[in-house]
Amino acid sequence: MRPVVFLHVGAPKSGTTYLQNVLWENRGALAEQGVLYPGSDPAAHVRAAFDLRGAFFDGDRDPHVTGAWGRLVDEVRAWDGGVSIISQELLGAAFPDHVQRAFSDLSFADIHLVCTARDLARQIPAHWQEDVKNRMTLTFAEYLAGLEEPHVPRGPDWQWIREFWRTQDLPEMLLRWGAGTLVPASQVHVVTVPPPGADRDLLFRRYCEAVGIDADGCDTSGVFGNPSLGLAETAFLRRLNEVTRDEISWAVHDDFIKHQLAQDMLVRRPETTRIRMPGRFLSWARERSEAMAGELREAGYRVAGDLADLASTASGEGVADPDAAPPEQVLDAALESLSELLRTLRDRQDAGTETVELASLRTDVARMHSDAAHLLAVATPMSAVAMAPAKWVVRGLSERHAPVMRARVAYWHYVERRRDGREQER
Repeated sequence: MRPVVFLHVGAPKSGTTYLQNVLWENRGALAEQGVLYPGSDPAAHVRAAFDLRGAFFDGDRDPHVTGAWGRLVDEVRAWDGGVSIISQELLGAAFPDHVQRAFSDLSFADIHLVCTARDLARQIPAHWQEDVKNRMTLTFAEYLAGLEEPHVPRGPDWQWIREFWRTQDLPEMLLRWGAGTLVPASQVHVVTVPPPGADRDLLFRRYCEAVGIDADGCDTSGVFGNPSLGLAETAFLRRLNEVTRDEISWAVHDDFIKHQLAQDMLVRRPETTRIRMPGRFLSWARERSEAMAGELREAGYRVAGDLADLASTASGEGVADPDAAPPEQVLDAALESLSELLRTLRDRQDAGTETVELASLRTDVARMHSDAAHLLAVATPMSAVAMAPAKWVVRGLSERHAPVMRARVAYWHYVERRRDGREQER
């Protein structure tokens, strides 16, 4: 009998982090049921998704991503329990060639597609603040304007709009992943996120229904999700992105701003104001959600839950404008963030600089290996630039490829150190 692989391909901000954490914490219990949730650590599926898509946050690169998809597939292939689950919402943005590779690599198994779905009235505010955590600077009004007219390019930030619909237009996303063609409709599972006020574990129980897991055999106590930032916290972070965007690397942003500030500190501030869809946009969001629900129903996919959950019952009355956070609340968030920064500097100083510098050096070496491989793949052959001066070639490459820019900066620093050294010798 052929093994079965459930590919959970989206959507972001639909309870995916919660579900993935439950699956990870219950790997042993799942294995007893003949179900594998592969990976060496909880981030293995994230790295695999980036590797499959040949992408990474903010155009950066992570040396640990290369080969991650293949490693996950190898683990699934070696599993003799019968069923495996690969779950990562970033897969939803895959292009057809990525999908083709995924199906080719998993050709030894029968594939089922899984999609978790939530109404747009809740999805859009949650997705906006998540994009802000990932360095976006669009205001909520600009974000909504882009979503309403996604085919109108709006400068470099248009990529955020395009990415939203690639992962949140559920019927289109599932078709791109072969629903109804490569995968029969009977093997496509839509799991709806319960409405507000439902039992905390209802989403997981619906997920278990879709993939054939015994929910009672799993422990969901103490498992966390990915809660959204509040109104003032998101406003502060968006402004911070504007002033740091060209000043710090993605690695620093990811480590300190996204994780330490946003996800570890700001998200836990008490009495925050939840970001909600203003009333003037609700009717549009409801219409779009209902249209998607109709397409999913017509396609004949299997539904765990109720597609009626995609029709929002939210009211826009009394909802604060997401772009008009009270200045005093934004200031409070900024001051707490400054305090966190000072604590971090103190802790790193107490830990000693040698350890920090050694870790940084190891990261730089790993990044250089990754950059070298990347440059071999993307650098323009010298024959294509005829007899152009070398410095023009390097300058052009650096403007298109971050690894070349890092090499230029490192060279500049090296030249400056050599110059300073010679002047001191004189």
